Amino acid sequence: MRFKIRDRKFYENFEQQALARYAVMSRNANQSRLHREREHAYRTAFQRDRDRIIHSRAFRRLKHKQQVFLISEGDHYRTRLTHTLEVSQLSRTMARALGLNETLVEAIALGHDLGHTPFGHIGEIIINEIMSGRDNLDGILTNSNMGGFKHNYQSLRVLDHIETKYLFDGLNLTSFVREGILKHTRLLRDNYHYPDFSFEGLNFDLDHATTLEGQVVAICDEIAQRTHDLEDGIRAKLVEIESVRNVNIIKIVEKKLNLAKLYAKDIYRFRNQLIHGLINFLMDDVINTTLQEIDNFYKNTNRISFFDREIIHFSEQVEPLQLDLNKFIYEKIIYKCAGNDINNTNKNTIRMLFKKFITSPLKLPEYIVARIGKEIKIEKKYWTQKTVINNPSFIRIIADHIAGMTDSYAGLYLEKMENENKT
Repeated sequence: MRFKIRDRKFYENFEQQALARYAVMSRNANQSRLHREREHAYRTAFQRDRDRIIHSRAFRRLKHKQQVFLISEGDHYRTRLTHTLEVSQLSRTMARALGLNETLVEAIALGHDLGHTPFGHIGEIIINEIMSGRDNLDGILTNSNMGGFKHNYQSLRVLDHIETKYLFDGLNLTSFVREGILKHTRLLRDNYHYPDFSFEGLNFDLDHATTLEGQVVAICDEIAQRTHDLEDGIRAKLVEIESVRNVNIIKIVEKKLNLAKLYAKDIYRFRNQLIHGLINFLMDDVINTTLQEIDNFYKNTNRISFFDREIIHFSEQVEPLQLDLNKFIYEKIIYKCAGNDINNTNKNTIRMLFKKFITSPLKLPEYIVARIGKEIKIEKKYWTQKTVINNPSFIRIIADHIAGMTDSYAGLYLEKMENENKT
C-alpha cells in the first residue's frame, strides 16, 4: 500500500465538503495578501497565517504582559498570553459548532492582542494620551495629535510593518485574518489615524468583520474576559463569592446546574463549576442565536457571504444579563485590583521611557535607530531635539518600541537608563 501526502489541495477540497456554505474557504485566500507569494505545498493560506503569528516575537512577549492582574501577584492569574489561548480555544469551539473555518478563527484569535502594551489597559491609556496630544510629557512635545493609540490598530501595525522576518515588512497575512484582528474590538474611526495604514481588504467603513470567523473571535474575546476576570477576581479575594452569587446571570447558571449543595460543601469546586457553567451558558446562547441570525440574513439578502452587519451576538434575553455581569466585574474587580496602578508606578514608567527616548534617541536599540533613520530620512549626526522631536514618524516608532515591551522589560530598561545617567 502506498500512502500519499495530504497536501494543501486536499485540505482545500476537504473544506468545501466539510464546512458550512457560509464559512470562509482557504482556497484563493493567498491572493488577498498585500505582497504576492507562492502557495505552500501542504499548508493552507490560513495555516501559514496562524504559524507566522505563533513564530513572531510579538506573540512570545505576550507571556510577560499583564492582562488585569500584575504577573508578580501570583502564578495563576491570566497573562496576555493565557487570555489569548483561551480566546483561541473558545473561538475554535464556536467555529466548529457553526461549521466555520477553525484555522481562520485560530489565526485571528492568536494575533488579536499582539498590539497590547505593557501594564495592561493602563499602558494603552497612557500611550494614547501621549499620541493624541493630551499629555505633552511636561512640555517636551509640541505636536498636538499624532494619531492616537489603540491596541487593535497596533496589532495590525505589528503584523503589517513591525515584524520583519521576510523580504517584505510585516508577516503578509491574508486580508481575512487582518480584518478579523482589527475588528475584534471597536474601531472608533474618528479617534485614531495610524500612518502607513493599508485599508486593502479591511472593509474599513464597516464596524464588524465581514466574515463570521472574525465576528466569532470578537465575541469569544468578550466571553473570555467576562469569565476569567471573574474567576481571577474571586481568587484574589477582591470580591466575595456571596456577592457574585447575587448577580442575575450567576443565579441562573447556579440554578441550572443545581450548585447550591456544592457551595455548602466545597467552595473551590463550586467556583470552578460556576465558571465552567457560565462559559457554556454564554457560548450556547451565542451559537443558537447565530444560527437564527444567519437564516434571517439569507432570507433578507439572498446571500451567505460578506456579512455587512453583526450576525454573531448574544440573544435579547442574555445581552442585558451579560452587560450587568460586565458592570459588576468592572466595579468590584477591575477598578480595585493592583494592576489598576493606584500609585501611578506603571504610568510613570511609560512616561519616563518616552521622555528619555525622545531626548536621547541614540540610546534606543540599533534596529530601532535604523527604523527611525529610514522613516525620517535625517542622518544620525544631525539628530537633535529640534530636528526630530516634532516628527510624527519619530514619536510613532518610539510608541511602537514601548508598546512592544513586556512589563518586566519596561521596568528594567528604565532602571538601566537611570543608572547610566548616574554614572
